[in-house]
Amino acid sequence: MSTFKSGAQTDVRSEAEKARDWQQREVVATAAFVQWAEKPTASWRNFPIFNQDGSGSCVAQTQAKELGIMRSLKDGTYVHFSATDIYQRRANRPAAGMGFADVRKIAADGVTLEALAPSQNMSDAQMDDALVEPYKREVGKVFSVPNYLGLPIKSVDDVASVIQATGKGVMVWFYFNNDGEWTERPVVKDSGLDLAAPSTNRHSVCAVDFTLQGNEKCLIIEDSWGPGTGIGGRRVITEAFFKARNWYAGYLVNFRFEEAPTQKPQHAFLLDMQLNDSNEEVRALQDCLRYDGEFPSNAQSTGFFGPITQRAVGEYQVKHGVLAAPGAPGYGRVGPRTRAALNAQFA
Repeated sequence: MSTFKSGAQTDVRSEAEKARDWQQREVVATAAFVQWAEKPTASWRNFPIFNQDGSGSCVAQTQAKELGIMRSLKDGTYVHFSATDIYQRRANRPAAGMGFADVRKIAADGVTLEALAPSQNMSDAQMDDALVEPYKREVGKVFSVPNYLGLPIKSVDDVASVIQATGKGVMVWFYFNNDGEWTERPVVKDSGLDLAAPSTNRHSVCAVDFTLQGNEKCLIIEDSWGPGTGIGGRRVITEAFFKARNWYAGYLVNFRFEEAPTQKPQHAFLLDMQLNDSNEEVRALQDCLRYDGEFPSNAQSTGFFGPITQRAVGEYQVKHGVLAAPGAPGYGRVGPRTRAALNAQFA
């Protein structure tokens, strides 16, 4: 392939903006225990290997792969989504690469098909110049996935747990140097490598499986450097490398709201609650919001008040007349008026 171009951009958003990202810890109380075992290469899960051809489109290629895997779980058939459609919508265009804010928004808007907007073996300029007509993007809206759930970085068990429990691919980002670190089984040679340095390679790949090798936990990732690289386009990421060089991990999620519990929760709310609170009162709040239809039916009540719960509270406030409209003062915060509404319904 052509010379590698870093494609995963460092996150320049404010801490307040980052705090609004959805995190798995808000909706998964306990991650599934991972059944670690050694798997022969022939049994690794595998999907079509992409080729970014030296462009900075690795994040877009990863997202396209994740969407295809999700569709195969739903319909039993792998669908190839267009990395070009994703890449053209990056905020920093025409510069190379993408940031996480792009990834989150584009998945929610939907991505069209590879057959309608080819993306393989193309340079940055070719991908940017490709014509993606409005009707093709309308097709993509059918495949919208609202958001990503962030995982703790540097935790190989959390990534493997998601793959085992859901079958999904996980977007994972790494950084490495040009001095032979990104091999079939990547290794750290420069322990002082700076993530943000201009010369550092920052790369996005899709973790699709996990295995033990010599009693070491490993992830199997599919790269977007073509089938002639790595192990047929795949690499083995050891836990040691993952802990040293992982700087983002997350996966696509499509929450459901139509399967409300049949048994009505009962709870008398005595405390005000807001973003980043963590206690049993929040857990009861999530139970009640799920029953009322604002908190996802396929999410667990964890007791952590994050942005998903904040949004659910805001929707509850407007629905029950506590506030007149989204964005009004107090939106998404449980104060005396919201507690009164909850208690009238659930106490």
